[in-house]
Order: sequence, then structure tokens, then C-alpha cells
Amino acid sequence: MEFLSALLFVTIMTVGGILSCWVLFTNKHSRINQIFFVVSLTILFWNIFGFLAYRSTDESLSLLYLRLNYFAVCLYFVSFYYFTIYFPVTSQKRYIIADTLVTTVGVGLAIVALITEYVIKKVTIGGPVVMRVETGFLGNLFYVLTLLLTGYVLYELIKKYRYLDKINQSKIQYFIVGIFLYAGFNIIFNIAFFYLIRDNYKYTQLGDFSAIFFLGFAAYAVMKKGLFDIRVIATETAVTVLSVVLIVRVFVSTSAMEWLFNSLIWILATYGGYVMIRSVKLEIKRRDEVQRLAKKVEEANVHLKELDEIKDNFMSMASHELNTPIAAIEGYLSMILDEKLAGELNPKMKKYLDSVYISSKRLAALVRDLLNVSRIESNRIHLVYEESQIEDLINQAVMEVGSKVREANHTLTFEKPETKLPKTWCDMTRITETVINILGNAIKYTDPGGKITIAAEKKDSDILISVRDNGRGIPAEKRDKVFQKFSQVDVLRDEVKGTGLGMYISKNLIELHKGKIWFESAGEGKGTTFFFTLPILDKKPEDPHEGEGPVLQLK
Repeated sequence: MEFLSALLFVTIMTVGGILSCWVLFTNKHSRINQIFFVVSLTILFWNIFGFLAYRSTDESLSLLYLRLNYFAVCLYFVSFYYFTIYFPVTSQKRYIIADTLVTTVGVGLAIVALITEYVIKKVTIGGPVVMRVETGFLGNLFYVLTLLLTGYVLYELIKKYRYLDKINQSKIQYFIVGIFLYAGFNIIFNIAFFYLIRDNYKYTQLGDFSAIFFLGFAAYAVMKKGLFDIRVIATETAVTVLSVVLIVRVFVSTSAMEWLFNSLIWILATYGGYVMIRSVKLEIKRRDEVQRLAKKVEEANVHLKELDEIKDNFMSMASHELNTPIAAIEGYLSMILDEKLAGELNPKMKKYLDSVYISSKRLAALVRDLLNVSRIESNRIHLVYEESQIEDLINQAVMEVGSKVREANHTLTFEKPETKLPKTWCDMTRITETVINILGNAIKYTDPGGKITIAAEKKDSDILISVRDNGRGIPAEKRDKVFQKFSQVDVLRDEVKGTGLGMYISKNLIELHKGKIWFESAGEGKGTTFFFTLPILDKKPEDPHEGEGPVLQLK
């Protein structure tokens, strides 16, 4: 039993020494690391003198050790107080009165405990109780003051916790766990047992040994996100303890053969422990590298989001600013060409102005598409719901693309449903725009003389609209890109002019209406059919922004 107690004591002292030195030498210039080292030393001396006091057979020597034990305890609480001032960050407010009071009382009580009888008066060894301690009139005050100081330190830590970030808050959490474990064991074994089993100093060792909990959690809290890793400490500690036990067996060997065998076991175990420690450190290094790279990727993503937002804002501003001059150009050209306000034009001049007019319309469409994309990506699309007859919207779209159909010599047919479709609520302008986009694609990607058919029908609780053509179709490798921004089926080969934004805008507009959009194509040269649905609504959706139209967010 005595051997196990001694082995436990040596193990705890070894672990505590490794922890304190590790933290200090990781960053010798850090104030918090320096103070932690001092706190660790006071705890280690506290344990050492307590251990020696219990095992000494000389009463005067035991009394000296016990007074040194109390001396170390007092200095521990002073250093512990200053540790919490700087941990995990320096306190926003420093109270000179509190600093002076704690330092004066702590150091003063330490000196009193060491050189007077006011704290520890007498130690008696022998009898049924192995050791009896007679305290002076300040003995009880000692425990009261330590409990009050512990409570004050916890109060200060909780105040800090409220304004710190999550990383520092987690450090405080680890630290407080260590405090409660340490304080709990000391209250049970150093105070409660002392009074329940009168003057039996034997059990106080269990309270002293619990210091390892405090040192472990505190060290991890100090070095969290730094070079410290609890697995390294645990591995090194286990290897050290194992090596110490095995080397002891070497020295207590009773024969040459036993000595040789134990020596071989010690060498193999120590070398194996060294290899294991090195592998653990290597794993931690690799993990830290991965975390560092992940942090860089995260920072890059944040930067890209910022750039994307800047791009969206620029597109929105540029689109708004371009609308006005483009509208003016279109208006003047229309008056010159259609209303002949400048008189009769010669054929060459009319040809050039027609070309300018067509280009201005294309530019206006491009600006409109860019503005729609900007609104979609910033969730600023306003849908103004009106009760609509879908057949009327389709007729309007067919009329608007009529000139393009005639230019391409296509046949465009609207297959109206046998019975009138039910009315529904939708944004008439946006749905008409969607139908025009789909019809426009069918016109562009169908060779001259093609056939295009648009149809509408009631499908369960939705209205299904389809646009079918006998054009070039969509190759299998291009299908995933149809609804992407700035994407066209085959711009270089087909020489089809466009922005590649129409289907992206259409998809988002339909989804904002809670509908679906998709296409079917048997392959290249076999035509394409686009479908989209709109839910049948018998009443206008609730409008949180009355007069503006509901603002629907993208999924």
C-alpha cells in the first residue's frame, strides 16, 4: 500500500513537472505562461511538503514540513489570483485594492504559517491515529479565506466569460472544470474528513493529489489552439511512468538473468514509447497543417463572397445607369425610323439606322438580363401578383416574338386547351418574360422553316406549360449547363448570339413562384421540349410589403 502511494505521488509530480515546464518553454515571454509556471511550482511544493510531513517519524521535522505545506498553499492562492487576472486575456478593469489585499493577506498568512504557531501549533505522531495536527487560532480562518478567494476568482472568470469570443470562452470552461475538481477533492478530504475523522492528516493526501486535475485542465486551457496537445502530454506521461517502473525493476533484480531480462524489457519499452511519442507529434503537426489550410480556404471563401457582393452591386448600379441612355437612344431612333420625324431617309442611311436600332434593342435586353440576375442573386426580386388567365399571357408572348418567327420562316402554333384553364395568381410580367425566353431559345436553335408548338394544360393542382421544337436538340454533355449563368448550348459552332442568362433567369423566376422547370431532349438534332409549372392559387398570396408586392427569397 505504501509503495503504491509513493508510486502515485511520483507519477503525479512527474506529470505536473512536465506540464509546467511544457507550458513555460512553449512561450517563455508570455505573462500567462510565466504565471502558470509559478502556480504549478506552488502546487508541486504543496504536495511534496504534505507528502513528507505525513511520512516523517520526527515530530519537529513533520511540523516543519506541514508549515512549509501551508506556506506553499498561501503562495499558491496569491499566484492563482494573478493567473486569473491575465487568463485567458487581461481583465478589462484592475482593482488596486483587491490586488493589494490578496497579496498582503496571502503573503502575510504564508509567513505566519511558516514561523508561528497561529496556523499549525503542534503535530503528534503515533497512537491509533497515525498523525494528529493541532491548529492555532488562525487555522479555521485559513480555510475560510481560501474558500472566499476561490469564490472571488470564479466570479471574475464568469464576468470575463460574458464578453469573450467562443475560443476564449471554451478556455474558461476547461479552467473552471479543473478548479471544481481540485476544490471538490480538497473540500472532501482536506476539510470534511479532517473534521469528521478528527486530526487524521492521512486523508489530506488524496485532496493534494487532485492537483493533477487542475494542472491538466489549466494547462490545456492556456495552450488551447497553441502547440500544446493533451495527447502528447498523456503519451509522454505514460511512457515516463512506465520507464520509471521498469527501471526500478532493473535495480531490484535478484539475479543476473533477471537483471538482463528486466534491462531488455526497459530498453524495448522506452524505445517503443519514444517512437509512439514521435508518431503522435507528427500526427498533431499534420492535423495543425490541415487546420491551417482549412482556415486559409475559409478566409478565401469569405473574400470571394465579398467580391461577389461587390460585383452584384456594380452590376445593379451599372444596369440602372445604362437604362436611361439606352431608352433615349431607342426612343429617338424609333421616332426617326417609324414616325419619320427627320423626313425621308435615303436607303443607305436607313440601313445603318436600322442596324443601330436593332443593336440598341439587343443592348437593352442585355442590361435587363443583367439587372434581373443582380436582383435574383441579392434576393431583391419583387413579384407583383395579379389574377391572370394563362392563355392571355401566352398570346401576349407569341405576339411579341412574332417578328422573329417570321424572319426565321418558322411555324409557331399555340395549342389551346379544350376547356378554359382556371385563373391563378402570378406576376404577369415575369411569367410572360419566361415564356418569351423559352420561345426565343426555340427560335434561335431551330433551323429556318422549323416548327414550334406551345401548349398549356391543367395538371393536378398546377398549370403545365410546354414549348416543343424540332430544332438542334441539346447534346448530353451540355444538359447540366442549360440553367447556368452565361451558358449556351454551343455558341462557337452555332454562332447564336445571346448572353446565356435567359434560362438562368427563367428558372429562378419559376422557382420564386413555387413552380418547377425542366426540359426533355432525345439528343442532338432531335428537338427539345421545355416544361414549367405554376401552382393554381385561388387567392392572392399574403403580402408582407403591401403595395410593393411580396418579396420572395431564393431557396
